[in-house]
Amino acid sequence: MQNELLWYRIGKGPQREYYLANLDLIRVSQIALALSFAFFMAGLAAPHFSTSLHGDLMTLGLLSFYLSVMYLQHPAFTNAMPRRPLSYILLALFALGAAGWLLRAPLAWAPFSALYIALYIPGFKGRNAPPNLITAAGLAALALAASPWRIVMAFPAASAMSLMMRVDSAKRRLRIGIAPTAAFVAAYLVLVCSPLPAPISTALIFTSFIALTRGFYLAKEPYAWGTAVGRSLPLLAPLGFLGLSADHFLYMGISVIMFSLCIPWFVPSVFLRQVPRWPNLLPLLPITASALRLTNYPPLVAASALLLIGGGVYVAAAILRERAFPFGPPP
Repeated sequence: MQNELLWYRIGKGPQREYYLANLDLIRVSQIALALSFAFFMAGLAAPHFSTSLHGDLMTLGLLSFYLSVMYLQHPAFTNAMPRRPLSYILLALFALGAAGWLLRAPLAWAPFSALYIALYIPGFKGRNAPPNLITAAGLAALALAASPWRIVMAFPAASAMSLMMRVDSAKRRLRIGIAPTAAFVAAYLVLVCSPLPAPISTALIFTSFIALTRGFYLAKEPYAWGTAVGRSLPLLAPLGFLGLSADHFLYMGISVIMFSLCIPWFVPSVFLRQVPRWPNLLPLLPITASALRLTNYPPLVAASALLLIGGGVYVAAAILRERAFPFGPPP
């Protein structure tokens, strides 16, 4: 009954309904990515007017970005396609969560998290189970999150870690079992919800993740050195005790991961475009922006924002000028 209500197994649903459900999934991913771009552009321009507005917009940008990237790959991660109209219900719950959070309502993200975790149920067995468990833990943490740091450390950070776990496992031929992953998830949830200072929790979570993946994938390709920097920056969050912006070690680390993995690998697929020929030094853009932002020196912080705005415009233009692969008519 659960299978009938929530999803089709890959390749096993009625042909037309399955096609339309897949189209819904893609459309929701596209809407979430467009929202993300709007939130990021507005958020990067907002500090001049309001630092709290800047934080809220950037947080929503990260959430909607990872909703787009993760939801597009949901069938591959779970071997299941959400039935109609669940994709649009999930998007509506996301919008409801965003509005509730902006109004500072308690547990604003709980309905969104509950449905999304339910959609992950078929992915909790087999080789996809370990990274899916991390993603689900991030969604559970999101349900309870209120502050920008906890929200970013919830679904966005968990999604980034689960994606790196998948890629590292493939490139390094690692087998990371369910038991060590469950131990990491338990530590992650305790740290996210604990009263420890955020810089300490940030560093401990990413230290634990690096231990889970047995270090770094070392190679010349941009993914390797870009994500090595991205997952290392949060380790430096305790420098916030010296006056630096502790939370931005996490935020900027995720931005480097986005430009090293999510943007070049996955974002073109959201808009059904051919993958552009990305420059090998693409991750240097967010790395440079991170170095500028973490100085806390206002002119350099402004330069960091301009660099990221330029990077976002470049990425969007590069993708949209590539050849499109439109869907054909429904069967």
